Amino acid sequence: MKNTGLSKLITAGAAMALIGVATAGILPANASTKTTLTVAYPSVYAFDTGPLAAKWWSQVKADFTKIYPNVKVQYIALPGSYQDVVNKLSLLYRSSSTAPDVAEMPSAQIGLWSSSGYLLPMNKYLKTSSWFKDFPKVIQSEGKFNGNIYAVNDGENDSELMYNKTMFKKAGIPVPWKPTTWQDIISAAQKIKKALPNVTPLWLNAGTGSGANGLLQGINNFIVGSSTPTIETKSGKMVVDSPGIKAALGFYQKVYADGLGASESALFSPNAVTDPLTLFKTGKLAMAVGSNYYGGNWTKFINAPYWPQAVATMGVTGLPNEAGTGIASTLAGWDLAIGSHAPDAQMAYNFINVAQAPKNLIDAANWAGWVPPVESDWTLPAYTNFAPPYNADFAKVLPSATETPTSANYSAWVQGMGEATGLFVQNPKTTVSQALSTFENYVTQQLGNSAVTKLK
Repeated sequence: MKNTGLSKLITAGAAMALIGVATAGILPANASTKTTLTVAYPSVYAFDTGPLAAKWWSQVKADFTKIYPNVKVQYIALPGSYQDVVNKLSLLYRSSSTAPDVAEMPSAQIGLWSSSGYLLPMNKYLKTSSWFKDFPKVIQSEGKFNGNIYAVNDGENDSELMYNKTMFKKAGIPVPWKPTTWQDIISAAQKIKKALPNVTPLWLNAGTGSGANGLLQGINNFIVGSSTPTIETKSGKMVVDSPGIKAALGFYQKVYADGLGASESALFSPNAVTDPLTLFKTGKLAMAVGSNYYGGNWTKFINAPYWPQAVATMGVTGLPNEAGTGIASTLAGWDLAIGSHAPDAQMAYNFINVAQAPKNLIDAANWAGWVPPVESDWTLPAYTNFAPPYNADFAKVLPSATETPTSANYSAWVQGMGEATGLFVQNPKTTVSQALSTFENYVTQQLGNSAVTKLK
Protein backbone atom coordinates (compact mmCIF):
# COMPACT_ATOMS: atom_id res chain seq x y z
CA MET A 1 0.00 0.00 0.00
CA LYS A 2 2.82 2.42 0.81
CA ASN A 3 4.50 1.73 -2.52
CA THR A 4 1.20 2.32 -4.30
CA GLY A 5 0.82 5.69 -2.60
CA LEU A 6 4.36 6.66 -3.53
CA SER A 7 3.67 5.65 -7.11
CA LYS A 8 0.67 7.97 -7.23
CA LEU A 9 2.76 10.84 -5.90
CA ILE A 10 5.41 10.23 -8.54
CA THR A 11 2.78 10.00 -11.26
CA ALA A 12 1.23 13.30 -10.20
CA GLY A 13 4.64 14.96 -10.06
CA ALA A 14 5.55 13.65 -13.49
CA ALA A 15 2.33 15.00 -14.96
CA MET A 16 2.99 18.40 -13.43
CA ALA A 17 6.47 18.48 -14.87
CA LEU A 18 5.17 17.37 -18.26
CA ILE A 19 2.83 20.35 -18.62
CA GLY A 20 5.17 22.83 -16.98
CA VAL A 21 3.22 23.43 -13.79
CA ALA A 22 5.01 24.56 -10.67
CA THR A 23 4.62 21.91 -8.00
CA ALA A 24 5.00 24.19 -4.98
CA GLY A 25 1.78 24.51 -3.04
CA ILE A 26 0.04 21.71 -4.96
CA LEU A 27 -1.31 18.62 -3.29
CA PRO A 28 -1.90 15.42 -5.31
CA ALA A 29 -5.46 14.18 -5.62
CA ASN A 30 -6.56 11.48 -3.22
CA ALA A 31 -7.34 8.43 -5.33
CA SER A 32 -10.19 7.43 -3.05
CA THR A 33 -11.89 10.84 -3.18
CA LYS A 34 -14.32 11.80 -5.94
CA THR A 35 -14.53 15.56 -6.23
CA THR A 36 -16.41 17.93 -8.52
CA LEU A 37 -14.87 21.34 -9.13
CA THR A 38 -17.11 24.03 -10.63
CA VAL A 39 -15.42 26.70 -12.74
CA ALA A 40 -17.22 29.71 -14.24
CA TYR A 41 -15.77 31.57 -17.21
CA PRO A 42 -16.87 34.07 -19.89
CA SER A 43 -17.63 31.92 -22.92
CA VAL A 44 -17.71 34.76 -25.46
CA TYR A 45 -16.44 38.05 -24.11
CA ALA A 46 -12.98 37.67 -22.55
CA PHE A 47 -11.35 35.74 -25.40
CA ASP A 48 -11.20 37.00 -28.97
CA THR A 49 -13.67 34.34 -30.10
CA GLY A 50 -15.98 31.86 -28.39
CA PRO A 51 -14.27 28.82 -29.94
CA LEU A 52 -10.89 29.99 -28.65
CA ALA A 53 -12.31 30.41 -25.16
CA ALA A 54 -13.64 26.85 -25.31
CA LYS A 55 -10.32 25.60 -26.66
CA TRP A 56 -8.28 27.24 -23.89
CA TRP A 57 -10.53 26.10 -21.06
CA SER A 58 -10.56 22.57 -22.50
CA GLN A 59 -6.77 22.69 -22.59
CA VAL A 60 -6.56 23.71 -18.94
CA LYS A 61 -9.07 21.03 -17.99
CA ALA A 62 -7.03 18.37 -19.82
CA ASP A 63 -3.83 19.49 -18.09
CA PHE A 64 -5.56 19.47 -14.73
CA THR A 65 -7.11 16.02 -15.09
CA LYS A 66 -3.72 14.55 -16.00
CA ILE A 67 -2.64 15.44 -12.49
CA TYR A 68 -5.99 14.95 -10.75
CA PRO A 69 -7.83 12.19 -12.64
CA ASN A 70 -10.36 11.75 -9.83
CA VAL A 71 -11.52 15.36 -9.91
CA LYS A 72 -14.37 16.19 -12.27
CA VAL A 73 -14.21 19.72 -13.66
CA GLN A 74 -17.66 21.11 -14.35
CA TYR A 75 -17.63 24.32 -16.37
CA ILE A 76 -20.24 27.06 -16.09
CA ALA A 77 -20.17 29.08 -19.30
CA LEU A 78 -21.12 32.76 -18.98
CA PRO A 79 -22.27 34.03 -22.40
CA GLY A 80 -22.87 37.59 -23.49
CA SER A 81 -21.25 40.97 -23.03
CA TYR A 82 -19.05 42.29 -20.24
CA GLN A 83 -22.06 43.36 -18.21
CA ASP A 84 -23.83 40.07 -18.89
CA VAL A 85 -20.85 38.22 -17.39
CA VAL A 86 -20.84 40.50 -14.33
CA ASN A 87 -24.59 40.11 -13.79
CA LYS A 88 -24.53 36.33 -14.18
CA LEU A 89 -21.62 35.89 -11.77
CA SER A 90 -23.33 38.16 -9.24
CA LEU A 91 -26.42 35.95 -9.36
CA LEU A 92 -24.36 32.77 -8.98
CA TYR A 93 -22.51 34.13 -5.97
CA ARG A 94 -25.69 34.97 -4.09
CA SER A 95 -26.27 31.33 -3.19
CA SER A 96 -23.73 28.87 -1.86
CA SER A 97 -25.46 26.18 -3.93
CA THR A 98 -24.67 27.98 -7.22
CA ALA A 99 -21.46 29.84 -6.37
CA PRO A 100 -18.57 28.49 -8.49
CA ASP A 101 -15.45 27.12 -6.82
CA VAL A 102 -13.28 29.04 -9.29
CA ALA A 103 -14.26 31.96 -11.52
CA GLU A 104 -12.59 34.14 -14.10
CA MET A 105 -13.68 37.73 -13.57
CA PRO A 106 -12.86 41.27 -14.71
CA SER A 107 -10.47 42.93 -12.28
CA ALA A 108 -12.82 45.89 -11.82
CA GLN A 109 -15.28 43.62 -9.96
CA ILE A 110 -12.86 41.96 -7.51
CA GLY A 111 -13.38 44.53 -4.78
CA LEU A 112 -17.15 44.39 -5.02
CA TRP A 113 -17.29 40.61 -4.72
CA SER A 114 -14.56 40.28 -2.09
CA SER A 115 -16.23 42.91 0.12
CA SER A 116 -19.48 40.97 -0.25
CA GLY A 117 -17.82 37.88 1.18
CA TYR A 118 -18.00 35.90 -2.06
CA LEU A 119 -14.24 35.33 -2.49
CA LEU A 120 -11.67 33.45 -0.43
CA PRO A 121 -8.29 35.00 0.50
CA MET A 122 -5.49 33.20 -1.33
CA ASN A 123 -2.51 34.41 0.71
CA LYS A 124 -1.53 31.06 2.20
CA TYR A 125 -1.49 29.36 -1.19
CA LEU A 126 0.47 32.11 -2.93
CA LYS A 127 3.29 31.99 -0.37
CA THR A 128 4.66 28.93 -2.13
CA SER A 129 3.78 30.01 -5.68
CA SER A 130 6.64 30.53 -8.12
CA TRP A 131 4.63 32.34 -10.80
CA PHE A 132 3.03 34.91 -8.47
CA LYS A 133 6.50 36.08 -7.40
CA ASP A 134 7.21 36.90 -11.05
CA PHE A 135 4.21 39.22 -11.34
CA PRO A 136 5.20 42.92 -11.32
CA LYS A 137 4.13 44.59 -8.09
CA VAL A 138 1.35 46.51 -9.80
CA ILE A 139 -0.20 43.23 -10.98
CA GLN A 140 0.30 41.49 -7.64
CA SER A 141 -1.76 44.25 -6.04
CA GLU A 142 -4.64 43.91 -8.49
CA GLY A 143 -6.67 41.60 -6.28
CA LYS A 144 -5.41 42.80 -2.90
CA PHE A 145 -7.69 44.37 -0.30
CA ASN A 146 -7.03 44.96 3.39
CA GLY A 147 -3.91 42.80 3.27
CA ASN A 148 -5.59 39.83 1.58
CA ILE A 149 -5.26 38.69 -2.04
CA TYR A 150 -8.62 37.57 -3.40
CA ALA A 151 -7.76 37.08 -7.09
CA VAL A 152 -4.73 36.57 -9.32
CA ASN A 153 -4.39 37.89 -12.84
CA ASP A 154 -4.24 35.66 -15.91
CA GLY A 155 -4.05 38.42 -18.53
CA GLU A 156 -3.83 42.24 -18.68
CA ASN A 157 -5.04 44.95 -21.04
CA ASP A 158 -3.35 48.30 -21.56
CA SER A 159 -3.87 51.09 -24.08
CA GLU A 160 -2.09 53.01 -26.84
CA LEU A 161 -3.04 55.01 -29.90
CA MET A 162 -3.64 52.99 -33.06
CA TYR A 163 -3.62 54.88 -36.37
CA ASN A 164 -3.90 54.26 -40.10
CA LYS A 165 -0.57 55.29 -41.62
CA THR A 166 -2.00 55.59 -45.13
CA MET A 167 -4.72 57.98 -44.01
CA PHE A 168 -2.27 60.02 -41.98
CA LYS A 169 -0.03 60.47 -45.01
CA LYS A 170 -3.01 61.58 -47.12
CA ALA A 171 -3.84 64.17 -44.44
CA GLY A 172 -0.25 65.46 -44.46
CA ILE A 173 0.64 64.05 -41.02
CA PRO A 174 4.23 62.73 -40.78
CA VAL A 175 4.56 58.97 -40.21
CA PRO A 176 5.65 57.42 -37.91
CA TRP A 177 3.45 59.61 -35.79
CA LYS A 178 4.71 60.54 -32.32
CA PRO A 179 2.23 62.85 -30.55
CA THR A 180 3.62 64.53 -27.45
CA THR A 181 0.51 66.41 -26.27
CA TRP A 182 -3.24 65.89 -26.21
CA GLN A 183 -3.54 68.78 -28.64
CA ASP A 184 -1.45 66.78 -31.13
CA ILE A 185 -4.24 64.17 -31.12
CA ILE A 186 -6.92 66.81 -31.68
CA SER A 187 -4.90 68.43 -34.48
CA ALA A 188 -4.38 65.09 -36.24
CA ALA A 189 -8.11 64.32 -36.01
CA GLN A 190 -8.97 67.74 -37.45
CA LYS A 191 -6.62 67.20 -40.41
CA ILE A 192 -8.13 63.76 -41.02
CA LYS A 193 -11.65 65.21 -40.99
CA LYS A 194 -10.68 67.84 -43.56
CA ALA A 195 -8.78 65.49 -45.87
CA LEU A 196 -11.02 62.43 -45.50
CA PRO A 197 -14.57 63.62 -44.69
CA ASN A 198 -16.09 60.13 -44.96
CA VAL A 199 -13.78 58.68 -42.30
CA THR A 200 -14.26 58.79 -38.53
CA PRO A 201 -11.15 60.65 -37.33
CA LEU A 202 -10.96 59.31 -33.77
CA TRP A 203 -12.58 56.45 -31.87
CA LEU A 204 -12.88 57.57 -28.27
CA ASN A 205 -15.07 55.36 -26.10
CA ALA A 206 -17.90 57.20 -24.37
CA GLY A 207 -21.16 56.33 -22.66
CA THR A 208 -22.12 53.37 -20.49
CA GLY A 209 -22.49 50.63 -23.10
CA SER A 210 -19.14 48.95 -22.44
CA GLY A 211 -19.03 49.44 -18.67
CA ALA A 212 -15.60 49.50 -17.07
CA ASN A 213 -13.98 48.33 -20.32
CA GLY A 214 -15.13 51.49 -22.05
CA LEU A 215 -13.33 53.59 -19.45
CA LEU A 216 -10.26 51.34 -19.58
CA GLN A 217 -9.96 52.13 -23.29
CA GLY A 218 -11.25 55.67 -22.94
CA ILE A 219 -11.24 58.52 -20.49
CA ASN A 220 -9.28 56.79 -17.73
CA ASN A 221 -6.17 56.93 -19.91
CA PHE A 222 -6.41 60.72 -19.86
CA ILE A 223 -7.18 60.95 -16.16
CA VAL A 224 -4.17 58.81 -15.16
CA GLY A 225 -2.04 60.89 -17.52
CA SER A 226 -3.17 64.19 -16.02
CA SER A 227 -1.67 66.43 -13.33
CA THR A 228 -3.95 64.74 -10.75
CA PRO A 229 -4.10 61.09 -11.83
CA THR A 230 -5.90 59.77 -8.76
CA ILE A 231 -9.26 58.02 -9.24
CA GLU A 232 -9.39 56.48 -5.78
CA THR A 233 -7.45 57.82 -2.79
CA LYS A 234 -5.37 55.63 -0.49
CA SER A 235 -8.11 56.00 2.11
CA GLY A 236 -10.61 54.49 -0.33
CA LYS A 237 -12.53 57.61 -1.35
CA MET A 238 -13.56 58.02 -4.97
CA VAL A 239 -12.50 61.27 -6.60
CA VAL A 240 -15.44 63.12 -8.14
CA ASP A 241 -13.70 66.40 -9.01
CA SER A 242 -10.08 67.27 -9.75
CA PRO A 243 -8.03 69.25 -12.26
CA GLY A 244 -7.23 65.95 -13.99
CA ILE A 245 -10.85 64.90 -14.36
CA LYS A 246 -11.75 68.35 -15.69
CA ALA A 247 -8.85 68.22 -18.16
CA ALA A 248 -9.88 64.77 -19.38
CA LEU A 249 -13.50 65.87 -19.78
CA GLY A 250 -12.20 68.93 -21.61
CA PHE A 251 -10.48 66.68 -24.12
CA TYR A 252 -13.75 64.83 -24.69
CA GLN A 253 -15.59 68.10 -25.10
CA LYS A 254 -13.21 69.20 -27.87
CA VAL A 255 -13.43 65.88 -29.71
CA TYR A 256 -17.22 65.73 -29.85
CA ALA A 257 -17.87 69.47 -30.21
CA ASP A 258 -15.68 69.42 -33.33
CA GLY A 259 -17.37 66.30 -34.75
CA LEU A 260 -14.18 64.25 -34.55
CA GLY A 261 -15.63 61.18 -32.82
CA ALA A 262 -17.89 58.28 -33.74
CA SER A 263 -21.68 58.34 -33.75
CA GLU A 264 -23.92 57.85 -30.74
CA SER A 265 -25.31 54.55 -32.06
CA ALA A 266 -21.79 53.15 -32.51
CA LEU A 267 -20.41 54.30 -29.18
CA PHE A 268 -23.43 53.25 -27.12
CA SER A 269 -23.29 49.70 -28.45
CA PRO A 270 -22.10 46.84 -26.18
CA ASN A 271 -19.60 46.08 -28.96
CA ALA A 272 -18.05 49.54 -28.87
CA VAL A 273 -14.66 48.30 -27.64
CA THR A 274 -14.30 45.85 -30.53
CA ASP A 275 -16.01 47.66 -33.43
CA PRO A 276 -12.82 49.63 -34.30
CA LEU A 277 -11.19 46.37 -35.47
CA THR A 278 -13.60 46.10 -38.42
CA LEU A 279 -13.78 49.86 -39.00
CA PHE A 280 -10.01 50.04 -39.40
CA LYS A 281 -10.02 47.13 -41.86
CA THR A 282 -12.82 48.61 -43.96
CA GLY A 283 -11.14 52.02 -44.15
CA LYS A 284 -13.77 53.85 -42.10
CA LEU A 285 -11.62 54.83 -39.12
CA ALA A 286 -8.32 56.70 -38.90
CA MET A 287 -7.33 56.57 -35.23
CA ALA A 288 -8.42 55.03 -31.93
CA VAL A 289 -7.49 54.91 -28.28
CA GLY A 290 -7.10 51.17 -28.59
CA SER A 291 -6.07 48.09 -26.66
CA ASN A 292 -3.41 45.42 -26.97
CA TYR A 293 -5.86 42.88 -28.40
CA TYR A 294 -6.19 44.74 -31.71
CA GLY A 295 -3.11 43.21 -33.36
CA GLY A 296 -3.95 39.63 -32.46
CA ASN A 297 -7.50 39.96 -33.79
CA TRP A 298 -6.13 40.82 -37.24
CA THR A 299 -4.01 37.66 -37.46
CA LYS A 300 -5.11 34.70 -39.55
CA PHE A 301 -5.24 32.57 -36.40
CA ILE A 302 -7.81 34.77 -34.63
CA ASN A 303 -9.53 36.17 -37.72
CA ALA A 304 -11.76 38.66 -35.92
CA PRO A 305 -11.42 40.05 -38.56
CA TYR A 306 -8.44 38.72 -40.53
CA TRP A 307 -6.52 41.62 -42.03
CA PRO A 308 -3.10 40.64 -43.42
CA GLN A 309 -2.44 44.26 -44.45
CA ALA A 310 -2.72 45.48 -40.86
CA VAL A 311 1.00 45.32 -40.13
CA ALA A 312 1.78 47.50 -43.13
CA THR A 313 -1.20 49.81 -42.61
CA MET A 314 -1.55 50.31 -38.87
CA GLY A 315 0.84 52.21 -36.64
CA VAL A 316 0.90 52.21 -32.86
CA THR A 317 2.21 54.90 -30.53
CA GLY A 318 2.03 55.78 -26.87
CA LEU A 319 -0.72 58.04 -25.55
CA PRO A 320 1.04 61.20 -24.28
CA ASN A 321 0.36 62.45 -20.79
CA GLU A 322 -1.06 65.92 -20.22
CA ALA A 323 2.32 67.48 -19.43
CA GLY A 324 3.93 66.07 -22.57
CA THR A 325 6.69 64.42 -20.55
CA GLY A 326 5.84 60.77 -21.17
CA ILE A 327 3.10 58.29 -21.95
CA ALA A 328 0.05 57.15 -20.00
CA SER A 329 -2.07 54.05 -19.99
CA THR A 330 -4.62 52.30 -17.83
CA LEU A 331 -4.17 48.70 -16.75
CA ALA A 332 -6.83 46.09 -16.01
CA GLY A 333 -7.50 42.52 -16.92
CA TRP A 334 -9.08 39.22 -16.04
CA ASP A 335 -8.43 37.34 -12.84
CA LEU A 336 -9.00 33.94 -11.28
CA ALA A 337 -10.56 33.71 -7.83
CA ILE A 338 -11.70 31.02 -5.39
CA GLY A 339 -15.26 31.16 -4.10
CA SER A 340 -15.59 31.52 -0.34
CA HIS A 341 -17.96 28.52 -0.25
CA ALA A 342 -15.66 26.21 -2.24
CA PRO A 343 -15.77 22.83 -0.43
CA ASP A 344 -12.17 22.07 -1.42
CA ALA A 345 -10.27 25.37 -1.56
CA GLN A 346 -6.93 23.61 -1.99
CA MET A 347 -8.17 21.85 -5.11
CA ALA A 348 -9.60 25.11 -6.43
CA TYR A 349 -6.17 26.67 -6.02
CA ASN A 350 -4.59 23.66 -7.71
CA PHE A 351 -6.76 24.37 -10.74
CA ILE A 352 -5.63 28.00 -10.79
CA ASN A 353 -2.03 26.86 -10.51
CA VAL A 354 -2.44 24.71 -13.62
CA ALA A 355 -4.05 27.60 -15.49
CA GLN A 356 -0.99 29.70 -14.65
CA ALA A 357 1.43 27.28 -16.37
CA PRO A 358 3.65 29.18 -18.87
CA LYS A 359 2.08 27.67 -22.00
CA ASN A 360 -1.44 28.31 -20.73
CA LEU A 361 -0.66 31.95 -19.86
CA ILE A 362 0.93 32.65 -23.24
CA ASP A 363 -1.86 30.89 -25.14
CA ALA A 364 -4.38 32.95 -23.16
CA ALA A 365 -2.48 36.15 -23.95
CA ASN A 366 -2.43 35.34 -27.67
CA TRP A 367 -5.97 34.01 -27.95
CA ALA A 368 -7.63 36.59 -25.71
CA GLY A 369 -5.51 39.60 -26.64
CA TRP A 370 -3.76 40.10 -23.32
CA VAL A 371 -0.33 40.90 -21.99
CA PRO A 372 0.68 37.93 -19.81
CA PRO A 373 1.11 38.85 -16.12
CA VAL A 374 4.51 37.14 -15.78
CA GLU A 375 7.12 39.67 -16.89
CA SER A 376 9.57 37.09 -18.24
CA ASP A 377 6.92 36.02 -20.79
CA TRP A 378 6.84 39.45 -22.45
CA THR A 379 9.90 38.77 -24.60
CA LEU A 380 9.33 35.07 -25.38
CA PRO A 381 8.95 34.37 -29.14
CA ALA A 382 5.76 32.38 -28.51
CA TYR A 383 4.22 35.67 -27.42
CA THR A 384 6.05 38.38 -29.41
CA ASN A 385 5.88 36.47 -32.73
CA PHE A 386 2.15 35.86 -32.51
CA ALA A 387 1.13 39.40 -33.47
CA PRO A 388 4.24 41.42 -34.30
CA PRO A 389 4.94 44.20 -33.63
CA TYR A 390 1.88 44.83 -31.45
CA ASN A 391 2.34 42.22 -28.72
CA ALA A 392 5.86 43.36 -27.91
CA ASP A 393 4.95 47.03 -28.12
CA PHE A 394 2.02 46.85 -25.73
CA ALA A 395 4.08 44.76 -23.29
CA LYS A 396 6.61 47.61 -23.13
CA VAL A 397 3.84 49.99 -22.06
CA LEU A 398 2.70 47.90 -19.12
CA PRO A 399 5.34 49.06 -16.59
CA SER A 400 4.20 52.66 -17.19
CA ALA A 401 0.51 51.82 -16.89
CA THR A 402 -1.71 52.68 -13.94
CA GLU A 403 -3.87 50.00 -12.37
CA THR A 404 -7.60 50.62 -12.60
CA PRO A 405 -9.31 50.66 -9.18
CA THR A 406 -10.87 47.37 -8.19
CA SER A 407 -12.72 48.43 -5.03
CA ALA A 408 -16.42 47.93 -4.48
CA ASN A 409 -17.13 51.66 -5.00
CA TYR A 410 -15.51 51.74 -8.42
CA SER A 411 -18.63 50.35 -10.11
CA ALA A 412 -20.62 53.46 -9.18
CA TRP A 413 -17.74 55.68 -10.32
CA VAL A 414 -17.70 53.85 -13.68
CA GLN A 415 -21.41 54.35 -14.24
CA GLY A 416 -21.22 58.03 -13.34
CA MET A 417 -18.25 58.69 -15.62
CA GLY A 418 -19.91 56.75 -18.45
CA GLU A 419 -22.97 58.95 -18.17
CA ALA A 420 -20.80 62.07 -18.16
CA THR A 421 -18.81 61.15 -21.28
CA GLY A 422 -22.01 60.06 -23.00
CA LEU A 423 -23.42 63.58 -22.66
CA PHE A 424 -20.81 64.94 -25.08
CA VAL A 425 -21.88 62.39 -27.70
CA GLN A 426 -25.60 62.99 -27.21
CA ASN A 427 -25.24 66.77 -27.18
CA PRO A 428 -21.96 68.19 -28.55
CA LYS A 429 -22.79 71.53 -26.90
CA THR A 430 -22.45 69.96 -23.42
CA THR A 431 -19.96 71.87 -21.29
CA VAL A 432 -17.32 70.40 -19.00
CA SER A 433 -19.18 71.84 -16.01
CA GLN A 434 -22.40 70.10 -17.02
CA ALA A 435 -20.69 66.76 -17.53
CA LEU A 436 -18.79 67.09 -14.26
CA SER A 437 -21.98 67.93 -12.38
CA THR A 438 -23.75 64.86 -13.80
CA PHE A 439 -20.81 62.67 -12.84
CA GLU A 440 -20.36 64.09 -9.34
CA ASN A 441 -24.06 63.98 -8.51
CA TYR A 442 -24.48 60.38 -9.61
CA VAL A 443 -21.46 59.01 -7.74
CA THR A 444 -22.24 60.99 -4.59
CA GLN A 445 -25.87 59.85 -4.56
CA GLN A 446 -24.80 56.24 -4.96
CA LEU A 447 -21.96 56.20 -2.42
CA GLY A 448 -22.72 59.04 -0.02
CA ASN A 449 -20.71 62.17 0.82
CA SER A 450 -18.33 60.31 3.11
CA ALA A 451 -17.16 58.01 0.30
CA VAL A 452 -16.18 60.72 -2.21
CA THR A 453 -13.71 63.55 -2.31
CA LYS A 454 -12.48 66.44 -4.46
CA LEU A 455 -8.87 67.22 -5.25
CA LYS A 456 -7.40 70.63 -5.99
